[in-house]
Amino acid sequence: MNSFYFRVLILIFFCTLSQATPLHALMTDSEYSEKLTYIEHDELFNLYQPYLYNISAYKPVYFLAGTNPRDTKFQLSLKYRFIGRDGFMEGLRPWIRGFHFAYTQTSFWDLRGDSRPFEDTSYKPELFFLSPNLFPGKGSSHAFIQTGFEHESNGQAGDTSRSTNYIYVKPIYVFFHQKSKLGFQVAPKIWTYVKNNDNTNPDLEKYRGYFDLEVKFGRPDAAVLETHWRWATEGHSVRLDLSYPLDRLLNVNLQFYLHAQYVNALAESLLNYTERNQALRLGISIVR
Repeated sequence: MNSFYFRVLILIFFCTLSQATPLHALMTDSEYSEKLTYIEHDELFNLYQPYLYNISAYKPVYFLAGTNPRDTKFQLSLKYRFIGRDGFMEGLRPWIRGFHFAYTQTSFWDLRGDSRPFEDTSYKPELFFLSPNLFPGKGSSHAFIQTGFEHESNGQAGDTSRSTNYIYVKPIYVFFHQKSKLGFQVAPKIWTYVKNNDNTNPDLEKYRGYFDLEVKFGRPDAAVLETHWRWATEGHSVRLDLSYPLDRLLNVNLQFYLHAQYVNALAESLLNYTERNQALRLGISIVR
């Protein structure tokens, strides 16, 4: 990927993420405005960005160096909610706030090569609907349904071009015990391929399959283990992610997670989707 455009994407992403204010996500616009002093740059910037609170984290955001430097990987991801709070449409139909646009970029970086090339990058824009809690008032149990359309391509041309599209359904069950702060999530994702590129990746489904089982367990202020399991005609795939807050481990004010990832998977990248990749990666994440 052209290094200039890559740097621009990185800059836009982290500037956007840094401007997002968690406090705003918990208040109405008027309540939030009353809390501000308009002294800090972020407060002044946000004053002119009335839609900014619709932006939030989506999938994990990390930089992970492979124990084999050829297997280094990083990911950026965010989502944008189309319909804001406290508006006329939201008042009539609260569920309408579930419509989102999302963008995820996953890059595989060869840090051993002479020019440190990017081996492959997947660009994944997405439109989806996330339902309200299906178990409101049910204590520790929460359930949601996410469904949408996702495009994935590696932005290449000719023989190295790869692209596909998915329509998917993803039920999400979350158990969270407030007293112990222990959480458990199960989210099976089922999809079908739509207008898959039959010229350069005609048999992608044999390696990616149609199903991913996500299981996540942990505490918000401690370790979290996330697992993904896929099965396809050519074999199964598994990914394990373990993260822990750096500031709790070292008693410093660096707000990152220490992150370890193990993968043994087919089609981890689009370019080499017929190959099985086994890798151990270590690094940091800011969203897990």
